Amino acid sequence: MNRRSLSLIALLLIVSAMPLSAAQFVEQSFDQVAREAEYIVRGSVINTWSAWDGAHEVIYTYATIRVSRYFGEIAGPDTLMVREVGGTVDGYTQEAIGFPAIRHGENVVLFLSKWDGSDDLRIHAYNQGKYLVRARSDRSEVLVSDPVKQGEERAKVSERHAIGTDAADENGLSIEEFAGMVEAARAGESHRIPERRQ
Repeated sequence: MNRRSLSLIALLLIVSAMPLSAAQFVEQSFDQVAREAEYIVRGSVINTWSAWDGAHEVIYTYATIRVSRYFGEIAGPDTLMVREVGGTVDGYTQEAIGFPAIRHGENVVLFLSKWDGSDDLRIHAYNQGKYLVRARSDRSEVLVSDPVKQGEERAKVSERHAIGTDAADENGLSIEEFAGMVEAARAGESHRIPERRQ
């Protein structure tokens, strides 16, 4: 075996030893995510189901989103279908580590883009493209990042965050602040989410 082959093997061993999450996702700025998304919507997840792809290799979860507001858009459909990797079919579960989970009954704000080679929509920029809508103690609404991703321990965390509130929700981003940030990003202005709200 020559030196080049040994170097290649060593490199492959190092890469395979890296945590999967470190190799999968690159954090993007809010502005970039907002500019790249085809739609940015607020809505409710009114239905979900999972199914195999045509080759019976990948399970996708489909979600029907009843849209109540478009951000940065004049108009769009009242209902959108979103397809995301991962789900359970006939007792068999596939999870895409670090990808967003879509749960029935959630009130969400989503950044959506089309799958490559398809008109189907997906959540843009992985979990950066998904916010949960929460009610604060003063009854105003705020957006918080979804703390639950696929492949993480979800038994108790999922239920608490899918419907309930949390102390961290008090520091969320208001809907109108978010709308202003989207408009600024799409107009080419730079904006950052305050650290306490991420």
